[in-house]
Amino acid sequence: MIAHSILVAYDGSPESLHAVNEAVELAKLAGARLAIVAVVPLVSPGFGIAMPVGDTAARTLAESRASLDAQRARIQSSGLAGVETHLLEGEPVSAIVGFVETHGIDLVVVGSRGLDALGRFFLGSVSDGILHYARCSVLVVKTPKSSG
Repeated sequence: MIAHSILVAYDGSPESLHAVNEAVELAKLAGARLAIVAVVPLVSPGFGIAMPVGDTAARTLAESRASLDAQRARIQSSGLAGVETHLLEGEPVSAIVGFVETHGIDLVVVGSRGLDALGRFFLGSVSDGILHYARCSVLVVKTPKSSG
């Protein structure tokens, strides 16, 4: 499979940073376009609690935008030009799958937190949801265990 467009889901976690690094290497090898997507949920995952509005929401969006911009700058300084960033609002799986469908993405790269069955039941899993609903290939990147 040759990917011409790669999306990587980024939430600031170490797992998503590892996925970003893998996506960058894949984009370089394939000469593919890379989009980094972060999603700010409008409701708390699993609990249906609305996200605070006003200053708190604005601060969350600004912090997410700054984090995306920092990733783009880091990646471009490593030699991959034309990296796109997109800050979406909504439920993460739906937002990412919708983006994939409307932007012709060939490959989605996501990190895995390695939740056990109980954790997936209560919190859900963005990587599992994307695997089930995306109509393109999905690479779930496992973060290596530290040797310490």
